[in-house]
Amino acid sequence: MCTTIRITETPDVLHGKPRIEGTRIGVFSIGIRAREQGATVEELLDDHPDLDCAQVQAALDYYDEHPELIEYIQTQKEAMKKALSDQSRAPAAGFNGDS
Repeated sequence: MCTTIRITETPDVLHGKPRIEGTRIGVFSIGIRAREQGATVEELLDDHPDLDCAQVQAALDYYDEHPELIEYIQTQKEAMKKALSDQSRAPAAGFNGDS
């Protein structure tokens, strides 16, 4: 029996970002680890012991097949980091308070 691994998007889980169905593991996090940080499928499976090889491969396939969406998610993530940094009362990196 062949089981199809689905990638799903629901507004109430991971803010609607694509994820492996039945999990809270996002395609974006799997793809970034593999494609930008060089993690192997085996390392991803070690990081996520509840996943199997087919689920990891489905996430990677989705990541590779939707570059515009992945770029949009990355842009959103960077904008959120900047907004949080702008709102922070913590001193900027490199500030030592000696003035």
